[in-house]
Amino acid sequence: MAPMAAILTVFALTFAAISWLSLLRACFRQGTVTGLLAFFLPPLGLLLLLPRWEEEAEPFATAAAALVFISIAGIF
Repeated sequence: MAPMAAILTVFALTFAAISWLSLLRACFRQGTVTGLLAFFLPPLGLLLLLPRWEEEAEPFATAAAALVFISIAGIF
């Protein structure tokens, strides 16, 4: 693995962790069942927050940043 790809992978993992924590916070605010669902199935938690994406934009933005970084790391 090239050094640039390793650095981008670390950034992607960091953004993914931040995204998961903010997703948990937003889902537990909505309800306990939704929070537990987001804990065990994070993509489903994002889908449940989709109708409120304007109010809860942080999980979506950080997940998109993680996706961008991991995509660029795949190129290198």
